[in-house]
Amino acid sequence: MSKDKNATIPSLIKRRLIRRLQDDNGQPKEIKWSTYQALALGAGGIILVFYTANAPARWQSLAIGLLVAGASLATGILIGFLFGIPRTLQREAQKVDTTTGSQPGTADAYGVNTNLEQISDWLTKIIVGVGLVQLTVIPGKLRGLADYLATAFGAQTVPSAMVITIICYFGIFGFLLGYLWTRLYLMGEFSRVERIARDKPEFYEGLIHAYLYQPMPAGFESTIKQGEEYYRRFGDNWRVWLYLACAYAQQYSYRSRDPQPNEDENKEARRNSLNAVDRVLQLNPDAKPVLRGLWDPDETNPLENDLQVFWEDADFKSRLAESKQNSTEPGC
Repeated sequence: MSKDKNATIPSLIKRRLIRRLQDDNGQPKEIKWSTYQALALGAGGIILVFYTANAPARWQSLAIGLLVAGASLATGILIGFLFGIPRTLQREAQKVDTTTGSQPGTADAYGVNTNLEQISDWLTKIIVGVGLVQLTVIPGKLRGLADYLATAFGAQTVPSAMVITIICYFGIFGFLLGYLWTRLYLMGEFSRVERIARDKPEFYEGLIHAYLYQPMPAGFESTIKQGEEYYRRFGDNWRVWLYLACAYAQQYSYRSRDPQPNEDENKEARRNSLNAVDRVLQLNPDAKPVLRGLWDPDETNPLENDLQVFWEDADFKSRLAESKQNSTEPGC
């Protein structure tokens, strides 16, 4: 303790600096890129303070200088952000398996909204294209901007070169800051949020419903696959069983149109659809009108008629036909 009291200020600063740059074992720590960025921006701010210290309107010059530096920094960060936005890997076209007629990796066919990525792509191309076309004009425009901003310092004369230096210095470091932050941290945040969303049952439920409207056979195959995955992870859900009933009905209809249909496969698809209907009614008896709207030709429409293929089926009729009488009763 007495040793620290007798130490000079430079030695204390040196000791603290060494302590921050070394770990507990005395080995040098890895310095993050953000540390270098902070040191560079801090050094620029200190130089700006010293430059305006002897100005006649000291506080006005310092305020204007900091505003110009801050605007340049913010502009650089924005451009770096636009250039660094990660791209979502999405397959717009997938090869179809000729043996099964299905699309491999169909579960990954849906991705996050990429409007921000598209805007970033357009703006970066515009910035680069206009910059290359107007390359010879940029120096003159930059000089004109510096002359304009120099008038904000008041009656005192501020060289345009100093304003250009402030713009370029803080703008470049702002670009690096925005680009590196976006690439290193924003990508991780996007991935984390997407993983969280994919772990929620609502995500799977919406995905399963969307697959029903995809072309056969990939649509109903993906619905069945994701429906089974949903049941394994989250348990019973009458809406998911409803989607599975429709998917198995689509499977039955698709296989029935085969020139040489496999009767065993058709019986299995019918049985699976009927079992799914039973699970729907077991979990939610009030869902019978919904099922009937997919089964009765008088109530269906071309986009919502998956169960209509079983209209003449006695087992389906015994479960769904009675709802027509109940629906005419008051309160139904």
